[in-house]
Amino acid sequence: MSEPIAGKFLLEILTKGMYSNPMHVYREYIQNSSDSIDKAIESGVLQAAEAEIHIFIDGKERNIVIRDNGLGIPLGIAKIKLMNVGASDKDGVTERGFRGIGRLGGLAYAEKVQFVTSAVGDSVKTIMTCDCVRMQQLLQKSNNETSDIMETFKAISAFEEQPEESEKHYFEVRLIGVPKESGLLDENNAIRYLAETAPIDFDSQQFVQARKIREHFAEKGFPITCYKILRGARRKPIYKLYSRSMSTGKQERTKTKDYVRDVEFIYHEASDGRPLYIGWLAITDFSGVISDESVQGIRFRKGNILVGNGTTFAKFFPSEGHNANRMFAGEIHVLHDELVPNSQRDDFEPSAVYNEMRKALSEWAGAINKKYRRGTSEATSALRNLTKLNEEQRKLEEKIDSGAITSDEKREQIAERLEKIARTREKEEKTVRKALERGTFDDERKETVEKALSQTESATKKVTALNTKIVNAGYATKNDLPSSYSRDERKLYQRIISVIDTYFTDDPKTAEALREKIKSELSVKKK
Repeated sequence: MSEPIAGKFLLEILTKGMYSNPMHVYREYIQNSSDSIDKAIESGVLQAAEAEIHIFIDGKERNIVIRDNGLGIPLGIAKIKLMNVGASDKDGVTERGFRGIGRLGGLAYAEKVQFVTSAVGDSVKTIMTCDCVRMQQLLQKSNNETSDIMETFKAISAFEEQPEESEKHYFEVRLIGVPKESGLLDENNAIRYLAETAPIDFDSQQFVQARKIREHFAEKGFPITCYKILRGARRKPIYKLYSRSMSTGKQERTKTKDYVRDVEFIYHEASDGRPLYIGWLAITDFSGVISDESVQGIRFRKGNILVGNGTTFAKFFPSEGHNANRMFAGEIHVLHDELVPNSQRDDFEPSAVYNEMRKALSEWAGAINKKYRRGTSEATSALRNLTKLNEEQRKLEEKIDSGAITSDEKREQIAERLEKIARTREKEEKTVRKALERGTFDDERKETVEKALSQTESATKKVTALNTKIVNAGYATKNDLPSSYSRDERKLYQRIISVIDTYFTDDPKTAEALREKIKSELSVKKK
């Protein structure tokens, strides 16, 4: 009886079939680099301040290089470690990668992949070259040259050694001949992906709450581990994309800005007494859906690396999960050892501890949904509407004073609009005052709220006088024409304007534009 084998097509699953998004290749290599840096710091080979991961993307030559100055792999074990598939010595607890398959992802997106490494004390570097074109040939169903996964992996792999300075230590991944259609060569998209995903720091210049978050996490005993990731020859650092404000609104014409006024923290322990998670939530105006998908949604992180995406948390909201999640921004840093990201890193492996986390976070999501999305967002919207209504009434008064009433129809239109403003404003004012009493508005916004309410009181007092103006206003058209026009001519002009107002009842802007055009044409009576 023959021995069972692991078929060669497993290699296809571990390369082509591993990730739904080619960009995940960056995540896997960054993950391995951060683990290597941690080992180098722990062993005393590297100072934390000197640690860095460097990314080069050459769209013209179609090459990508990711290099870290971590521990590297010693010469004596380099070949066997690089040839291992699914056999990692990482503990899966303190280290981010542990399945030993992540580095294979790049084989699906290049003509060649090289792994170059050296460790302190070695006078040579090890270079492993994987021929990805050859791999595709061997994985054809009609090709019988190889049968099992290791036989195939050996067939596409070659090793060489080259001289190196003995004090150097690093690991470098080279993707050579990357197809443009993969999207991996689009540097802006790649950097944006890393800004969302990688274990990097906030930009304190752009995000004023960064210091508060760092200090809180450190005080609780869970400092956020960040790595310096540099792009290109200019060595420009990559930061998370959170900033002092966030665009909200689904459509361009309705977009506005919500300012991050504060952050709220959350911490929870599991039933076994061990830390479950710690997180932060941005406190904004909650006026609508966050437009920027790179910061939209509450996000899971393990070892400061993104798990899932901006939609993963949506299922924890009791209702309207997706829409609710998109109004929030924040992070949940998972702490418990038994909360393990799955192989695709798009969620966590099922477990009893995961069920605990789901229950606790669902309760929290329900609470913030009620407090902020339905409470603060409603109050913020009412405040914004109140300001708009007051301004609309002011402009309406200017129109009345300047002669906007040109017919009975126009008089009726203006009166109806004023009534609607007053009715809507009363409703919005009640909402704002209740929110103010509940303490919904922070100290920073109280001044704005009180100013808006003061303006509302003044505007409300004017309504009666404005209605009187509307009733008593004579048709302003008598002032539209020069004195050289006769009484009969003025009456005819008045009738024309009245017809326009009647015809364009639902389109007062067009009516006004026509009036102004006619008035302009008749401004000088022709002899």
